Amino acid sequence: MEKNKKKLFTTGELASLCKIHRKTLLFYDRLGLITPEFIDANGYRYYSRRQFFSLEIILALRKLDVSLPEIAEYLKHKSTSNYKNLLTRRANILDQILSDLQKMRNELSERICFLENTETFPLEIITLINEEEDYLCLSDPVPQNADLKIRTKISAKHLLTLSDYITFNNHVSGYILDKNSFLACERPYTKYFYQSFTQPFDLPYFFLKPAGLYATIYFKGIYCSYGKPYIDQLYRYLQENNLQAVSDIYMTSIRNHWVTDDNGSYLNKLSIQVKK
Repeated sequence: MEKNKKKLFTTGELASLCKIHRKTLLFYDRLGLITPEFIDANGYRYYSRRQFFSLEIILALRKLDVSLPEIAEYLKHKSTSNYKNLLTRRANILDQILSDLQKMRNELSERICFLENTETFPLEIITLINEEEDYLCLSDPVPQNADLKIRTKISAKHLLTLSDYITFNNHVSGYILDKNSFLACERPYTKYFYQSFTQPFDLPYFFLKPAGLYATIYFKGIYCSYGKPYIDQLYRYLQENNLQAVSDIYMTSIRNHWVTDDNGSYLNKLSIQVKK
């Protein structure tokens, strides 16, 4: 074998041919993906054209993000059928990635459009709006006297659950406020946190917010500090216009900590379904 060394490649030569670091080649060697054609008495590794072909396959498949165990398995069982199956599996994975990316792109476009529209919302004016139905995924129930720590834990659990179903959190969250305390002229407490969807998922606490006529008002500031006057304004509006409250109150945080550190610049929407 000594006299044939000139026909072989050293570790550095083979690495240079493929423009990779020699440590990468040694790593593949340790994993058994590439076995040197010859190791001399001094421990120097020598590779043949056959190992060059194997390295070519490994590097090409790594560009497709095929895992090293999959590559090792294929190198042991090379065939047209196995190669086709390997590429088919990867193509299916890429199709799913493309689908997820397109979904995320659509959600980003919707979010950008929504943010642009928030600048035109009428503030502190109650309007009657015919709203379409909306699927709401509710959190665990919020205890009536829950402190901020408990509320944060419930909200965090809710968002963590939703992370498996949404590509991008649109950062528009909401609370469902109790109708009975509202009608009793008391400050309505939070019953649930919610996130809206265009379709339902197999999750607990999914709720269909029905289509219908809603009395709506937009206001600035966080609800706990700034919301009470607008709740009162909403109550008076229903009384003065002989409107009957049909639903709990939906408090939607439209512009929040994602875009400002100033609580007074938050933008919220209060709405309640009514009938004449």
